[in-house]
Amino acid sequence: MIVRREFDWSETPPSIAIVTVIADLENVDPIDLPTTAEMTLYSYIDPGALDALVAGDHVVVSFSMAEYRIRIDGTELTVATD
Repeated sequence: MIVRREFDWSETPPSIAIVTVIADLENVDPIDLPTTAEMTLYSYIDPGALDALVAGDHVVVSFSMAEYRIRIDGTELTVATD
């Protein structure tokens, strides 16, 4: 499954957007993601550094988080399951 969403990073930090999209895929509240799905974003990447990096000009970032592949390309966030 692949989910693509557009975000205005000045309104929604990438770290929040990623957690929200994965929580939607896991069908849990974002607050419950660490206990229900046993995963936290900061276990895979520094959320503050990610937010600062993406706040710059057009940036492409990709990394894996558990069984999810995360890609940020400009304003688009793509979350794909392995």
